[in-house]
Parts: sequence; C-alpha cells; structure tokens
Amino acid sequence: MDVASHGLNPVQASKLRLVKDMRERSALRELSSMEDKRRIAADALQRASEDLEATQKHRAKVEAELYRELAQAETTSVTELDRRCHLVLGRLAAEIESARQALVQARIAHEETQRAVNEARALWAGRSAASQKWQKIEGNVQRATAVRSESAAEIDADDEVLLRYQGGSRSQTIGGAF
Repeated sequence: MDVASHGLNPVQASKLRLVKDMRERSALRELSSMEDKRRIAADALQRASEDLEATQKHRAKVEAELYRELAQAETTSVTELDRRCHLVLGRLAAEIESARQALVQARIAHEETQRAVNEARALWAGRSAASQKWQKIEGNVQRATAVRSESAAEIDADDEVLLRYQGGSRSQTIGGAF
C-alpha cells in the first residue's frame, strides 16, 4: 500500500502505524510458535532416528542369538527352531518397518514445519517492513504538520504586523489631514 504522507493527519498516521505494529507483533508471535513447532518436530525426528537405530541393533542381536541357538540345536528340533526364528525375525522386521514409518512421518512433519517457519518468517519480514514504512510516514506527517503550523504562525505574525503597520499609517494619514 503506497500512501502519500501529505494526505494524512497525525492521528490517522499514528493509528495506521499502530495497526501495522500490531500486525508485525502478531506475525512475530506466529513465527515464534512455528519455530517452537519446528524444534519439536526436529526432536521427534531425532528420536525416531534413534529408535530405528536401536530397533535395528536389537534385531541384529536377537538374530545373532537365534542363529547361535540354531547352531547349538541339540535339544530342540531344527524345524521348531527355524519356525521360532522365522516368527521372531518377522516380528522384529515389523518393528523395524514401524520405526521406519515413524521416521518417515517425523521427517515429513519436520519438513512441513520448516516450510511453515519459512512462510511465517516471510510474513513477519513483510509486516516488519510495512511497520517501518508507517513509522517513516508518521514521522513525515508530524514534520509536515509542524512545518504547516510554523508557517501558519509566521503568516499570522506577519498579518498582525501588517495590520498594525497599516493601522498606524491610517492614523498618521488621518492625523496629518486635519
């Protein structure tokens, strides 16, 4: 919005600047909120990554134990051990897949919050620029008002001097004629 400062009075300029300041503060609060959400999403992403890593390590450990048991299969039948191994590894694979999905969801949430932060930052920057512009406009209006007031005062003073001078000249002219 391009506004000429000479078309406003100081009260209007001040009110408009206050509106712009309020919008800027609102955008700054929104930016802060989005940055908090982004930090939370980043923490969730980190936790999901750590959970996936822990689940994969657990699977490797259990798998090693199962193969060790399979190698020492003296008491249990190989088919029973193989079936158990298949069930346990299937369950662990499901846990890993679940952890991967959680990681993917956390990554998506983090990317979305990062985009929201960028949008909020752009909005705040625009509103901040508008607020600064209105501060300048308000200053220009105040200076223009002060100049007009000063000019009006000078004109009034000049008019008063002229009236006195003209009033003095008439009395001299009238006094000299009689």
